[in-house]
Amino acid sequence: MKIAVNSGILEGQMQRAEILKAAMELPEDEREKLAEELDQLVHGDFANPEIEEAWAAEVERRIDEVDSGQVKTIPWPEARAQVLERLRQIRGR
Repeated sequence: MKIAVNSGILEGQMQRAEILKAAMELPEDEREKLAEELDQLVHGDFANPEIEEAWAAEVERRIDEVDSGQVKTIPWPEARAQVLERLRQIRGR
């Protein structure tokens, strides 16, 4: 994100640096709150508590499937190769 102040981007960069410096001077719990609020601004609904709860439930479900043996994990290089192959098929290459 570029902040144009007067005629330059440099001023915007300095402003961000000053904001960051001020944020680093906050107590840890206040920095965490600030980070959560900024995340909400950037990601909008993705920081919605209902969505967070749904994702947490999905993660738990997937962990349970792995723990119970219902699903088998595969190494990243193999998973990546499978995804890339699927994309090639979809794109007709």
